[in-house]
Amino acid sequence: MSVSFDKKFIQSQKESLLQLKNSILNAINEKGLSAIQIEKDQTCEDGDQAQAYQDQNLSFELMDRDMKKLHDIDHALAKIEDGTYGFCEDSDVPISKKRLEKMPWAKYSIESAEQIEKEHGIFHYGT
Repeated sequence: MSVSFDKKFIQSQKESLLQLKNSILNAINEKGLSAIQIEKDQTCEDGDQAQAYQDQNLSFELMDRDMKKLHDIDHALAKIEDGTYGFCEDSDVPISKKRLEKMPWAKYSIESAEQIEKEHGIFHYGT
């Protein structure tokens, strides 16, 4: 099962995915543990402590989002390798080239993504 994308497009998508993956990994490495650790001097007063915990929660959410995106990128790279890249995982129809150019890790066609969002009431960035 392969979509009628030429080899140049598939190679370009693979390069984009690898660049995105490296960018996310580099950002995670730069942030390191400092983004999720709370320093003792940050928690002197109740207001400071609340802000520190709020900042820590935001860091966890951002890291979680990055990890999910890394998973989706790895999934897309695996689909390139096995020849199934570009097919909607819900309907098996080809995902539009324009959508894949904007979101190379997309799992779903726009129609399926909208239907999933409507049914579940949530938006998935990677859909």
